Amino acid sequence: MAAPARGPQEATRARPIRQIPLFPGVSGPRPEHDPTGDAAAEAPSPVADDRQLDLFGDRAVLLRELDAAIATGRFEEASSLRGRIDESFGPDPTRRALPLDRLADVTWEGPPAPPLSVWADVERQLAGQPQLRDRVRVGVFTRLLQSHKSEELLEARPECLPALAHAVSAFPGRAPEEGRREARALVRDSLLAGRTLEALAFLEDAALADLLAEDLLPRWLACLGRIRRLWSSPPPRAVEWEALGEVARGASGDEDPATSFWQCLRLAESADCADDLRLQARRRMKQLHPELHALFMRQAART
Repeated sequence: MAAPARGPQEATRARPIRQIPLFPGVSGPRPEHDPTGDAAAEAPSPVADDRQLDLFGDRAVLLRELDAAIATGRFEEASSLRGRIDESFGPDPTRRALPLDRLADVTWEGPPAPPLSVWADVERQLAGQPQLRDRVRVGVFTRLLQSHKSEELLEARPECLPALAHAVSAFPGRAPEEGRREARALVRDSLLAGRTLEALAFLEDAALADLLAEDLLPRWLACLGRIRRLWSSPPPRAVEWEALGEVARGASGDEDPATSFWQCLRLAESADCADDLRLQARRRMKQLHPELHALFMRQAART
């Protein structure tokens, strides 16, 4: 006798159910849904993605350690890691990290001029590799600031100010506001010394970059920065009162007008200044630069 025909529902129940893998090529059909074994034979074999496996390979781990060593100024360790990478996986054909070996031999705790000179040479050699150059720059000044004051570094090499200001503002373990205040003070002192600074070198501090974009000479920019409250001015010391009084009265000789304006600002902002001397300082400021004096008076009225 012929077997009775099965209905559509029975045929559906009899057909093996194959689960669609979530990750094709990695997870195949689960055996409890395919007991016949035929589907298992047809299932694709797992295929490893080399791009993901490389993330956990020895070379990738060493490269991450190398980046961390550079960014924190551990250049001796960075040189050792680079040697291990070259020995195990072959040298970098582009020789991109070769200048780093010079930083491994630097004496960081001694006078700052020699390591800053080496850094300047390495900076030029890495001009075509901006990401590596920036990591090296951060590492160099992080290392130098462990044994030197920022003023020492600036005095040894004034042109390092943009890199130094960035390192000071982001120094590990320091509050961001404290770091920014110290970095701006370095800029203030450089402007008072008459050094021209480019706004594009300080884009990380928008208010500072905006100030440096003004069409004023450096010492006038220092005065404007004080009026805008980007930095403070040192209060007059006891031995300075007489000389500052002469500046306020206009009897100090041929002093630079912007420097005179700055000294009058110090008097006008000092809580210890006598009222008559403060008024003289403000009148002198108006004579030296009416626009900045008006801006100062508006700012004083607001605060």
